Amino acid sequence: MTSWSDLQLEQLRKRTNHKVVADTAGEYNWMHKLDGKWEIHSIKVFEDENVALNWMYFWLDKWGKELDDRLALQARRTKRRLKAIRRSVSMTNKDKALELRTLLKDYTIQEIANELSIGKRTVERYLAV
Repeated sequence: MTSWSDLQLEQLRKRTNHKVVADTAGEYNWMHKLDGKWEIHSIKVFEDENVALNWMYFWLDKWGKELDDRLALQARRTKRRLKAIRRSVSMTNKDKALELRTLLKDYTIQEIANELSIGKRTVERYLAV
């Protein structure tokens, strides 16, 4: 697991955000672009361009897998939390609707109502307060 954020990993997994540049000594540097700024990625200086490209493609694959794993873990956690909210007997429907609104920001009112098996107008009233 790397210390890159999800946004940085999303940028790092794109081939267009990497390049191998020759310096004046005939050696090659691997560079990446994060947040629109090009920086040297590797402190290792490569004597052959193909070696630098091999390293780059190796890490592109690793970062892609790590981001996919993180997103899958996040989806599992969200699904588990959603299930716990739906099954909760200590929470009122209003509390459940408010909790789902914060958990699932991109859900519409109708989708929240469907998750809780209550009416759309009821959810609208709960979320209006």
